[in-house]
This record gives sequence, structure tokens and C-alpha cells, in this order.
Amino acid sequence: MGYTSFIMYTLIPLGNPGEKYFKTRHNVGRIVLDLIKDDILALSNAELFIPETFMNESGKAVSEYLRYHEGREIIVVYDDKDLPFGTFRIAFDRSAGGHNGLKSIIDSLGATDFIRIRVGIAPHDVDGKEKIAPHGEDVQDYVLGNIKEDEEESLRSIASQLLGAIKTIMEEGYKKAMGKYN
Repeated sequence: MGYTSFIMYTLIPLGNPGEKYFKTRHNVGRIVLDLIKDDILALSNAELFIPETFMNESGKAVSEYLRYHEGREIIVVYDDKDLPFGTFRIAFDRSAGGHNGLKSIIDSLGATDFIRIRVGIAPHDVDGKEKIAPHGEDVQDYVLGNIKEDEEESLRSIASQLLGAIKTIMEEGYKKAMGKYN
């Protein structure tokens, strides 16, 4: 009789806890997964783990979670200020790219070999053209700023695509998902 492996995936949206931060750009991973939460939880091989730590301490929560849930594949969903707002990219085994929440996870796990979904939060001009992402001291104000109505609509519009990408990762692997969605 053949053996079929069953891989459990845990989606981990990064963000900051509390009402004050709920609708900030830094929490877009949480916001967009919240839009498709019921669909994710309906999948037999999917779990959702939302760290209750602040973004820069995400690694503590993730490593503690994995201590009690060995063998899980993790998919970390987080904001990327260098991608256009309302887009996403799938990646695997990369550096933190300057994202402190991701750096915390990499440092705590001592590894980079996990799946990430970067959700773009780069600003747009009024005519829809992409603006230069904030750098230096401006980054914190921008990422901790509340998302606007049109930005929230952009997240709603990519939610079903994101769900498709997650399903593809789980059914066919991250490489297929990257080829299809990146």
C-alpha cells in the first residue's frame, strides 16, 4: 500500500496586536487573510496562527507555536513597502529584506527556508501611478498609518487571488504557485 504524505500548513499573518494598529498598512497580512479566513479554515490541511506579539517580536511567537506544532509548513504573510499596493508575491528561502518582523522569525528559527507571501503596500499617486516607497525615518510613519478606503478595496480585490495562491501552494507546491501568481 502506498504512503501519501499529508502536510499541514499554518498561515501566519504578521502585524501588531490591538485596535490601535488593526487597520494599519503594517497589518495588511492580517487584513487580507481575515477576508478569506473562513475559506482557509475550511481547508483540511490549513491552520491560521495570529501572533499576539508586536511585529518586531514575531519570531518569539512563531518559534513557540512550532515547538508545539512540529512538522508544520509555515506560510508567513506580511506587508512589503516595495511592492505596489494591492499586489502580492510568493517567495521561499530569502532574506528578511529589511522587514523586522520577518527578521525576527528568521533569527528565532535560525532558518530562511519557509514560504512567504509579500503583500504590497507601496503608495500610488492620485492618477494611480506608483510612487517611490518611503525610506529611512518616513517608513515607520507610512507603515503605521491607517489604510485608506481605496487601499482596503485593493485588498478586497486580491483576496480571491490570494486564496487561489494558497490553495496552489498546498496542492501543487510553492514553485507552481510562484509560476502562476508571481
